[in-house]
Amino acid sequence: MKSILYIMLLLCSFFIQAQSSSNEKAASNVSLSKKYAPKLLEAYQENAKTKVEDLFAYFQMLTDASLTDDYKKEIVKNIQYTFKNQNPEVIDFTSPTLDKILLNDFIQKLLISEPMIFKVSKATQNGTENYLSWKSGYTVTKTKSGISEDITVNQVVFLFEESKSFGSISKNVTVTFLGKMD
Repeated sequence: MKSILYIMLLLCSFFIQAQSSSNEKAASNVSLSKKYAPKLLEAYQENAKTKVEDLFAYFQMLTDASLTDDYKKEIVKNIQYTFKNQNPEVIDFTSPTLDKILLNDFIQKLLISEPMIFKVSKATQNGTENYLSWKSGYTVTKTKSGISEDITVNQVVFLFEESKSFGSISKNVTVTFLGKMD
């Protein structure tokens, strides 16, 4: 009788553990619009828009021959920190065919490119959203040798929770990172 009771107790604990595990997975797969209040999600999306504008300002600075190599190394670090994956696919704005290229290869091309000016405009949310990311669309106007070209870009933007330390206090904060470009 005791052995049957132990077996039943053991089975119950497995069922309870399995149920809590599936509840945690279901909670982590909730879309961003259900996970965050609309105003908060809007603030994260605005932050992502600013990151995109900063990214293209960094790209523009890399084509500036008057900047020192040390300054350009700092710019490259800032570019890489903008992305969760340190070497995602991006659009090769130096190529007339706008092929996709790995970020590190694109950076190398910018370093030897003639000066370019980038301007980001017409930012939109594409509505493609899951529990970690959304797609953002925008237009980039690239000016090189006096010739301007408008390029439509779609980019994945991620929201991640990270543990940050502030002195002796540790806190989870939500951080935006950019992903690959289409």
